[in-house]
Amino acid sequence: MIATWLEERRTWAWFLGVGVIVHCLLVLALLLPGAGSFTLSKASQGGLWIAGLVITGTIFAGRYFQAMARRESALLLLTRPATAFEKWLLAVLVVAVAYPLAYTLAFQICNIPAGLIAASQAGELMAISGDSYAYLKPEDYGVLRPWQAMPAAGWATLVPVVLALQGFALLGSLYFHRWPFIKTLVAGFGLMLVLILIAGVGGNDTFFAFWHERDRHGLPAQLVLGGTWLLIPALVWLAALFALQERQEA
Repeated sequence: MIATWLEERRTWAWFLGVGVIVHCLLVLALLLPGAGSFTLSKASQGGLWIAGLVITGTIFAGRYFQAMARRESALLLLTRPATAFEKWLLAVLVVAVAYPLAYTLAFQICNIPAGLIAASQAGELMAISGDSYAYLKPEDYGVLRPWQAMPAAGWATLVPVVLALQGFALLGSLYFHRWPFIKTLVAGFGLMLVLILIAGVGGNDTFFAFWHERDRHGLPAQLVLGGTWLLIPALVWLAALFALQERQEA
């Protein structure tokens, strides 16, 4: 793990740095005069945090084995004195555990001052505008703590989705030998269309009935629905392990 950190620390730092710059530009646009800075509530901050985690977490996972796209660097990576399982386990720790923590810390670099400024401006509007901004509430503004971004049911949805997307991106980077990023993107788009079609035929609660309509299902159905949400990310990550083993044995 230390060797991987020494080799990739600059790349990972640049990746997080670009994300911080994009985030700062976005919140700066929201804080400009006349841009409706009071819209940067805790709920808005939570939306930005979730969107950033889903998007950048998936991209980071797809780039973790980017060396596989080049024959020389792929050979160097595959011949390291570690088994495929050890390399896969390190990928799990870095992608699924370390990156979300690092992303959350980087997110707060811009979010803390932006949240404080937005709370101050919203407070001024509430003080001088009277009933015009009666819908604004002081408790809705301030600095968001990421673990307060959503209720427990929201976390139970977000975590499997992020893990599944990360595993899918990692699998694509290992399965496709040439142009892995583009091919994974195309495959993901095709899968999204299939899921939209299934949801259209089965109804809005095809994938989310475990939370939305729990009272209408018995215990067996709840176990099946909940188990499916846990099984899909596990299967995708397991497929990535098999793909890595295949590349290493080839």
